[in-house]
Amino acid sequence: MSKIITFSESAKAEILDSFNMAVNLETGYIVEKNNSQKIVLSPEGDPLEFRNFAGIKKGSLVFVKSDITSLINLSDTLK
Repeated sequence: MSKIITFSESAKAEILDSFNMAVNLETGYIVEKNNSQKIVLSPEGDPLEFRNFAGIKKGSLVFVKSDITSLINLSDTLK
């Protein structure tokens, strides 16, 4: 049986906060807490919106989008 973990919006914000990241309220993008102009990019190089944030890959600050392509790519790298 596959285990799926989902996070509430507030839990996602707490996760980002623990990595010194925040959400730019004007754009919805994840940014560095101390530099709201520095937008976090997905592994594909796309700016990452908070609503599409799925998590952070262990061992680095690789932010993962919640779309199917990104999740499949993550799964492939974890095997």
